[in-house]
This record gives sequence, C-alpha cells and structure tokens, in this order.
Amino acid sequence: MKGRWAIMFWTTRVILRSPRLRLSPRAHLAIALGLLLLATSLGWSQDHDYFVLGIHPAGLLVIDTSRDEIVAQIPTKGRSPKEIIPSPDGKHVFLTTDGRAKIEVVNVPDRKVEEVIDLAQPGVKINIFGLAVSRKGDRLFAHIRPVKQLPDEYVALPPEIWSVDLNTHAKKKIMDAPDGVVSLFVPADPNRLIAWGRNVYFIDLAQRHVVETVPLQTGLLPDQSPMDTLPFFSQYEQSGIVSMPSFATNPFTHNLVLGLVNMDVDTGKLDFMELGPPIPLYSSVVSPDRKRAYLVMNQLVVVDLTQRKIAEVRDTEGTTYVVNLTRDGKKVYLPSSAGPFVNVYDAQSLKRIHSIELPGDPSSSQLRALPPGAVP
Repeated sequence: MKGRWAIMFWTTRVILRSPRLRLSPRAHLAIALGLLLLATSLGWSQDHDYFVLGIHPAGLLVIDTSRDEIVAQIPTKGRSPKEIIPSPDGKHVFLTTDGRAKIEVVNVPDRKVEEVIDLAQPGVKINIFGLAVSRKGDRLFAHIRPVKQLPDEYVALPPEIWSVDLNTHAKKKIMDAPDGVVSLFVPADPNRLIAWGRNVYFIDLAQRHVVETVPLQTGLLPDQSPMDTLPFFSQYEQSGIVSMPSFATNPFTHNLVLGLVNMDVDTGKLDFMELGPPIPLYSSVVSPDRKRAYLVMNQLVVVDLTQRKIAEVRDTEGTTYVVNLTRDGKKVYLPSSAGPFVNVYDAQSLKRIHSIELPGDPSSSQLRALPPGAVP
C-alpha cells in the first residue's frame, strides 16, 4: 500500500513540475485531485476484501472483511436468496430467489436490482439448481428442474440447461440435462461447461451434450462404491478449487469413509482423497495457497492438503452450511444457519475472533467473495 502511494506521489510531482507543461493553477489542482482520487480508489479496492451474502426475508449484504462490517444492504425483489454468483468485474451479482424460481441481477454499486429473469414457460414451474456466469461476463447459465402444472397433478419434466445473453437478454435452452445436477461451473475453456450432481459431467456447448462423465454414483466399476457429495455450497473464488466433503462405504470393510473431492475450476481436474472415519459435514473451502481445506457443519475441520489428512477439529457455536476465507487466507467466515450473525475465526489458531451481527438470517445462502479490485 505504501509503495503504491509513493509511486502516485512522485508521479504527480513529476507531472506538475515538468518544464514542458504550462498549466494554470486550476489545471494543476485538477490533475492533483484526479491522481489523488485514482490512488485512493486503487488503495481501497486492493486492500479491501468483500463478501456478498443473502439474508431472509429479502436482501443481499456486502461485508467488508478488513473491518468485518456490513457496508451495504440491498433489497431483493424475491425472498430467501440461495445461489449467489458475482460477475467477473464484481459490479453485478446474480442470485436465485423465491424458492430458486427466479434469477435477480443486482447492481452492487447502484444498490438495486436491475432485472428479474424468469425462465419458466407457460404452465410450468421451475426450480434453479445451478447457476454460473461466463468468464467474459456476457452469458449466464442456469440448470432448471421444470414441473408442468396440470389441473389435477404435477408432472416432472426432464431437467434442462439454459443460457441468457446478458447483452441482448435473449434466453435459449441449451440441452436436456442429466438428472440430479445441482451446480454448474465454467472452466477456462469457453466451449465447456461443468455440471455436478450424481456424477460430474463435462458439456460441450457447441455440440450441446455431455462429452465426458466422471462417475460418482452411477456407472462405477464393480470394486467401487457410490460416493455422496453435496455440491450446493461451493465457495471457490479465492483458490480456484471447488471443494466438497464426500462419503462412501468401503467395499471391502463396509465401513463409511469420509473423503474430500477437489476440482480445479480452470482445468476440471479432480482429486479424490480419503480422510478416515465419518464426520458430519456440509461443505468445504480451499485456502488461497491450496495447502489447507476448511470443512464445516457443527465443527470446523482442517485438512492438510499436502499430507492429505485431517490436521485439526474444533467445535463451533452452531450449525453452518457454508464457509469462506479472505483473500490472504488469514480469516475464516462461518455464517450461522439458524441465527442472524457470521462468526469469524483465525485461520491458524481456529479461535473465534469476531461475530458480525446481521439484519436477517442467512439460512442456506452462499457466501461469495467479490473479485479483487471490486469497489461496491
């Protein structure tokens, strides 16, 4: 931070003292103020880390982790935000509301909902399980489960994957999707989409079909047991690694085994590791240096990823669905699943160092970090 201020100071001094520039006092003042504002903006965006979190009944919070304070509360049109996806530049947040029936586009700097996207067709109700935005920020992907409403019954239709052009607002169905998908991820290859559910599916967007499947629950070899994962709460933006606990029964001992599945979002490469006897867990997140993983439910479990084993287990103050870390990896954030607060822990000692009171219950909302440099 001091280095950036020093550079800006000397740049301003050189510009204003240049013999080739014949500037009026007003021009000198304008240049100085402009550079000062630029320096302030750069310093603020680089030194501050922001999380976005949905709250019940209807709202999106922006939390400044440098101060552990809420800096914005943005009302949503619908209730109970669930999936939360920041745009690549951090100016917009896409979230599902009203029982995952709609997508809201929130303009973070303007503190308002710009658009509500409804992908339901006439006579059909939908639930959105899986939301992702392209690396360019111009295309939104949604996995939906449609249900046709008949006079005397509901009929479940095949799941579908849709896309929304965020420039033209055009909506189109990409393909029928495998059953059981609940999360979507965008890898570095712009022609690919990753869907995670009962298995992990790699989709070719041009061909509009699955081109590779990594079996987790179906299509397994005889000596493999089905693996259960819960890919609802994926906070991967600080490390680029999607992480989640896994549970499987050892086919030889018939004992339930806790594991961890990590996926590099850029490449889609998966890493499976066994950790030992089961511990009830909902979700996990990988540290920015990719050396540790933090797993949560009623305990905070730390996994040493280099030694591939559990390093520490600590009881927490209550049940937690999601967990995330600051960009420097020094603080761990656990929103309560049954109370209006977020507990903050030191990532090394695992001691609770702060509790942020919220104006509403976060329930099962995701907790996502805005991209570096975002100024909400």
